[in-house]
Amino acid sequence: MRRLLLAGLLIVPVLAAARDDAAALLAKAASAFERNQRQEMHWNWTAAETRTLLGNGGVEQKLPDVTVESVIRTDGRRCNAVLSWGDGTTPYLIDSDADSRCQATEAFRPPFEIAELLKGGKVRVLSHPPEATVLSIVPDTLRQRSTDPEVSCAASIRATIQLDPATSFPFQIEGEVAASGCAATAIVPLHYGTEDFVNTRRGFGKGAKFRMTFELQPDRFQHPERSFWIRVFERYDMPLVARVGAMVVWGRRFPLLYGMQRVVKESRTTAREFGAEATMR
Repeated sequence: MRRLLLAGLLIVPVLAAARDDAAALLAKAASAFERNQRQEMHWNWTAAETRTLLGNGGVEQKLPDVTVESVIRTDGRRCNAVLSWGDGTTPYLIDSDADSRCQATEAFRPPFEIAELLKGGKVRVLSHPPEATVLSIVPDTLRQRSTDPEVSCAASIRATIQLDPATSFPFQIEGEVAASGCAATAIVPLHYGTEDFVNTRRGFGKGAKFRMTFELQPDRFQHPERSFWIRVFERYDMPLVARVGAMVVWGRRFPLLYGMQRVVKESRTTAREFGAEATMR
């Protein structure tokens, strides 16, 4: 009995140290991500997106590819707008000035806040160097009750995060939405056709899976502090809402074939430093 008690006294500190270690690593990753966001001002980008809808029996429906670009307003703020459609459709306001094009835009960002995911309280270490440092985050039921939709969504995600050994930056994140905190509806503008707005449901709900990879873009002007980690690849596999009849992509509405159940979206990004160009492979 005494030996079991002594064993228990030894185990508890080890488990507590492991939790502290995981929390410290996640805090470093969050700080690295926050620092990187401040370097965005030195970079620009274009992204090529593809969307494939899947149904039973291998039935597929492919939507036109779309390329979007980062646009700078006259006041220095940034937006994203369509540069080209794969089916030849003329992008909305393509020949207008930047301020006009920014009136018809969508946010070029993940469907959840990465910064909030990196605040998760339920984290553990899956591997340490000499292997890659990999963390595991599981849903946090307490944070799911938040009235902030970004917090409740991030707290609904189960993810694994791989850290860069030199900077602790979370350069690869993959996971799935394991709870219902990301379900939401939104009114989105339509820029093609006769309708002005449509009420739609976010596809990034329970059951959605994702993977994203960041790659470091070195500064080319002897300012290493301006180097920037950018999302070079993203993949989302998301369930469609039952009986959904259409999908809105960058302000354009597409009718869907009957029986489509999931949508797979992939995005590949090319970064350009202001004054130089860097293409990711």
